[in-house]
Amino acid sequence: MRKYKSIFIVLFCMVSLTSFAQEQPKTEQEMLKKHFRMKYVFGMKYNDVAVAKNAMYDLIALEPMNDSLKLNLAYLYFDNSQFASALFIASDIISRNPNNVTALYMQAASYDNLGVKDKAISAYESLYFKDNNNVEHLYRVMVLQYQIGRFNEAKNNSDIIIKAPESEEIKMQFAKNENENQEISMRAAAYNIKGMIEKEQGNKIEAEKNFNMALELQPEFALAKQNLEDLKNEE
Repeated sequence: MRKYKSIFIVLFCMVSLTSFAQEQPKTEQEMLKKHFRMKYVFGMKYNDVAVAKNAMYDLIALEPMNDSLKLNLAYLYFDNSQFASALFIASDIISRNPNNVTALYMQAASYDNLGVKDKAISAYESLYFKDNNNVEHLYRVMVLQYQIGRFNEAKNNSDIIIKAPESEEIKMQFAKNENENQEISMRAAAYNIKGMIEKEQGNKIEAEKNFNMALELQPEFALAKQNLEDLKNEE
């Protein structure tokens, strides 16, 4: 979400309050736009999300086809865990522009947070293909597929991620213990998921092999260590 969150913030916050104040509106509509933009800026400045959202609705009423305004509103809902509203807005944008990558991400992440896993998988898959085969989206697809028992699909996607050169560089956060997190490469994380799948399918030798591959890449990977230990205790 970090990349997309920054996009949403930039939509308006990159424009300083000073620049708004220096605008010289020439029509009544331009005066209204200036008023609502400043209302939005002050709402954000004073951490009053309700006011900021209200200002966004005012601006959208003046420019109903402006997707940037709608994305900014969707972000405000998403960031405050109002995922259904964020989903409706993103879906509205996608209905007119199916290739809007930011809206596609918002749709996928909203389904994900709402626990609608099948639809989240479909949305992330669409996003993966339209966002230059970004393996971060495919990783989420793999995790969700594992969670709902679509093991063969998840295993196939783990292989794609493992083979992707960038998976070695992308870092992910995992719990090391109750009080500490650790950074783990996506490739090691994919090996760990693949090991979990093999274990679920009763392939203990393959499961052990994949847990060991994860640990070869990241020797301090606590979750992979625990999974390997649990596997051996079952024997």
